[in-house]
Amino acid sequence: MQAKRKSMRLPLAATAKIVNSNCIPFYACARNISRGGIGLYSCSPLDEDMDVSLEITFKDIRGNSKVETVHGKIEWQYKWNYIYVIGVKFNQFLDHEETSGLLEYIERCERLLYEE
Repeated sequence: MQAKRKSMRLPLAATAKIVNSNCIPFYACARNISRGGIGLYSCSPLDEDMDVSLEITFKDIRGNSKVETVHGKIEWQYKWNYIYVIGVKFNQFLDHEETSGLLEYIERCERLLYEE
């Protein structure tokens, strides 16, 4: 699976409000993020290949609370004990125009990792 990835996964402490085509919101905790997708933990399963909108609430690199919205598709999921581990692929890579805080976080993490 790692060989198919175009972007490095980075840990992210965040919550996500997931809205599907039925407009029924689900809530999840972020596991990790990359420029092309996000890993989530959820108490509820979601259908694979479902289009979703994610309102991600996180702390930016300055410690300010921020909410950014991204759109994607449920790529995979599996049940792990009492929760579901879910992989969402974004419809497009994150950019500075629509998701400046998330991308700034990712770029900062990448710089820290590559400096060593």
